[in-house]
Amino acid sequence: MKSGFREVRLSELSDIQVEYFIGPSKTVEYCDIMIIKYSGEYGFGSAGNSDAVYMKAMGRAALEAWEPDAVILDWSELKYEWGDMLALALDIDIGRCEPALPMAVVVGPPCEEAVRTLLLGINSEEGLETIEWMFKNKDEAIAYIEKQLQKAES
Repeated sequence: MKSGFREVRLSELSDIQVEYFIGPSKTVEYCDIMIIKYSGEYGFGSAGNSDAVYMKAMGRAALEAWEPDAVILDWSELKYEWGDMLALALDIDIGRCEPALPMAVVVGPPCEEAVRTLLLGINSEEGLETIEWMFKNKDEAIAYIEKQLQKAES
């Protein structure tokens, strides 16, 4: 008799690649900052739904495994054009600490405009620089995170 179960893998959800990097804060002792880098092509519209679910799951897994004190999502090499579900990938703090982890996002040319319209609205003329935790440069994102860690320490 067959059980009806089949093996599944998270990697079946998406072709997005994920890399993890962790390092100590330069300004706050005993604090680690994690960079989660996503690259590849996010599916257009609803074709990206499983990509978003995968990105969220991989981000949550990283927080659970390494327990960083802050996180930077690096989307600088993620090709993204359209799809509301990408916002799920921002929701990775699983509430294991209070307050929520300091977070920043780095965007690059393959996703910058689409992320802008996702977060600010398709008719918005505002730039991503109006969102304090969005950056086009990884060094600026790290500096922002360092400031957030300093605030949390005091």
